Order: sequence, then C-alpha cells, then structure tokens
Amino acid sequence: MPALTPPTPDVTVMPPAEAYDFDYFRARIDTELLSRSIALRVFRMPLLAVPVGATRRGGCFDVDNLAIALAVRDVLTAFSGFPDPRITWLCTPRSSYSVEWGERPPVTWPDEAERLAFYGHRRPALPHAPSSAVSSCSPTAS
Repeated sequence: MPALTPPTPDVTVMPPAEAYDFDYFRARIDTELLSRSIALRVFRMPLLAVPVGATRRGGCFDVDNLAIALAVRDVLTAFSGFPDPRITWLCTPRSSYSVEWGERPPVTWPDEAERLAFYGHRRPALPHAPSSAVSSCSPTAS
C-alpha cells in the first residue's frame, strides 16, 4: 500500500483589492505599501499580505494548520517585500500558526502604539460627525 500524503493546499495570488480585508488595511496602511500588497486566497476567502517598507518593519499572515502555513510561506518567497518568511507557532489567543516576514516582532509589546507602529499601521480617521450627534454620555464613546 503506498504511503498517503496529504494534499498540498492551494494558495491563489490575487490583486490586493480582491482581499476580504482590503478596506481595513486601506484605512490603516501607507498607500504605496497597499499597492504592493497581494491577496492570498486559501480556500474561499482572500486575505491581504502587506509587504514591509516605509514605516512597516514586519508582517504576518495567520493560518490554522501547518500545511497551509508552509504553502503561504512558499508563495511569499516569490514576491519582493516579504523578506525572511518564516513560520511561528501562536499559542494565544488560540493555537495556530503565523507566517511572518521582515523583522521579528518583540515577544511583548510595551503598548498598543508600539505594536501598531511596527506593522506600519496608523489609526483610521474617524468620520466627522456634527457636534450635535456626539454625546459624551454615550456608553460606547471613548
């Protein structure tokens, strides 16, 4: 009986705007980096992989199993902007794998601003609301 080998997951490279999370990144990432990003479709949903550069020092793409992590890493090696692609194990918030590239992130972050800066994120601009529509008594306002 021949040895059974699991099938290699298909990772499809797509234009960045096809990514499910494109609008999220468009509000937070430098436009030049966004234009060099790629959407990676694993199974049915394409997600964005953003290269390093400008203020972005590292990146990551989280997946649920090792076979997918290996396939994503192999795809990223063919593109510029994704140096030193490697697989790491994440134990929190849930057990999974992460394909990382660029600089290695610190084990712990001093604060959220440092983490956002490492990944080149900026806080998205909030839509301007008329002053009468904003209430400081709202339980959701911060």
